[in-house]
Amino acid sequence: MGIWPVLRIGFCMVKVQLLEPVVEERIFVGQDPLLAAEALLSLHGCSIDQVPGAKGSTGSVREAAAATALMDCYRRTGESQVFDALVGIVAGGLLQRIRSRLRHFGSRFDSNEVLQDALINIYRYPTRFLASRPGAFAAWSSTIVDNSVRRQLRGWSIGNAVQRTSDLLEQQADTHAREPSCEAEEREQCEHTLSAFGMLLQGYLHAFQGISEREQHVLQMVEVAQMRYAELAKLLGIRPEALKMVVFRARKRVMERMAQVFEPKSIATT
Repeated sequence: MGIWPVLRIGFCMVKVQLLEPVVEERIFVGQDPLLAAEALLSLHGCSIDQVPGAKGSTGSVREAAAATALMDCYRRTGESQVFDALVGIVAGGLLQRIRSRLRHFGSRFDSNEVLQDALINIYRYPTRFLASRPGAFAAWSSTIVDNSVRRQLRGWSIGNAVQRTSDLLEQQADTHAREPSCEAEEREQCEHTLSAFGMLLQGYLHAFQGISEREQHVLQMVEVAQMRYAELAKLLGIRPEALKMVVFRARKRVMERMAQVFEPKSIATT
């Protein structure tokens, strides 16, 4: 038998029809669903033929266009009767899609519960629907159904992981954590980099102390204090061109002395 839970969403009430595997209850009992949909749409000034590409269609295309027209009519009017008619037409197909998605999980999930979740989202977000073609509702609702299935699977996987014993967890690798060997390798590389950078600074200090005090002062003002050449040249009482030559020669001497310090021969003899 069908189950009709009454769900309160905001200030609205909606009846959601859940179908059992054998019996499919419809909103319009004893009437052709397509004809009933057309009659209901006409009462609200809508038509299946208003759906782009639906005019003159027949068969499955016409049925898909009817669902699209009903959803578009519900989006415009917000009438619960229109939504009920839509559910009566599409619930069976949505339930079949849900069971197809969950067929590998046996009885772990309730297909009707997933269907209810999907219908609630269809009910709550009609403004996101665009009736661009006869199969627009089929494509849109399929996405909603797939999202509902994924939420169920995600919740099940989290709950299943929590219920596992520590022995089972120890036997399975944590894919979210890095391998211990990678962590050790990265830490070792960092230590080597820090050691090399420390040696480089020691070599620079040794080379820097080997140049004249005037050159040290100029390099400090240019490279540490970020002083402009024109400003520093004015303070020193020389032309900017001459100052640039002083800086160039000071840097060159520092690089030469550092090269001597880090020469393989000099390292071997120290």
